[in-house]
This record gives sequence, C-alpha cells and structure tokens, in this order.
Amino acid sequence: MAALDDLMNKARELADLVGKATEELVDDSRIKIQELKLSSELKDAYERLGSVIYDGIKSGEENQALIDLVVGEIDTIHQGLEALKVKAAPAPAERYCAQCGATNGGEASFCSRCGAPLSIPEEAPEAEAPAVTETEDAGE
Repeated sequence: MAALDDLMNKARELADLVGKATEELVDDSRIKIQELKLSSELKDAYERLGSVIYDGIKSGEENQALIDLVVGEIDTIHQGLEALKVKAAPAPAERYCAQCGATNGGEASFCSRCGAPLSIPEEAPEAEAPAVTETEDAGE
C-alpha cells in the first residue's frame, strides 16, 4: 500500500510540475503576442510620423504639434516594449533541479526541496585549433 501512495505522490508532483511548466509557456506566449502587437503599432506610428513630416515638407508648413504627438506615441510604445523585455527575461541565477524540478538559487549546490545535487551547466567547448597533418607539415 505504501508503494501505491508513493506512486500517487510522485504522480501529483509530476502533474504539478507539468502544470507549472504549462503556465510558464502560456505566460511566455502572451508576452510574445503583446510584443508582436506593440511592434506592429510601432511600425504604424513610424509610418504616421513619416507621413506628417512628408506632408509638412510638401505643403511648406511644419505641424510641430502633430509631430510631437506622434513622437510621444512612439516613445510610449518603446517603453511598453522595454517593459515586456524585462518581464520576459529569465530570472537571473536560477537553477532547476533535475530530480524534482524545484527552482533554486544560482549559488545552490543542492536542491532546497529534495536535496539532490544540482549540476553546473556545461559551457560550450572552445573550438579546437585544426590539427596539422603530416602532409601539411611536409609541404612547409
């Protein structure tokens, strides 16, 4: 009976972990959609600014109030995009446990939930210098 309880607990933990990962994926998707929407609005605002400036040049009358209005709109969109970038950025110094999926601080060596050792992510290996073959060496 204890084995069945352990299995049920592990299944619940796994379901919780999958649920958390799904929530994170949905949040990331929402942020990407907002970013695409703001990027489209930014493109439209730049086009409006170009039209206002073009019309002013053609008519010989500069409409500074309208230019300032569109520039303010562009600045607001840029601020929104920057806020999304901050929101989308992964939390610094977080490490995830391979055993239970718990989030741990970047300096942790062991998981705060299950005690499993946390592996250090491997860095990309440096490119090796090409080996000199005997035929290349003999030609020099």
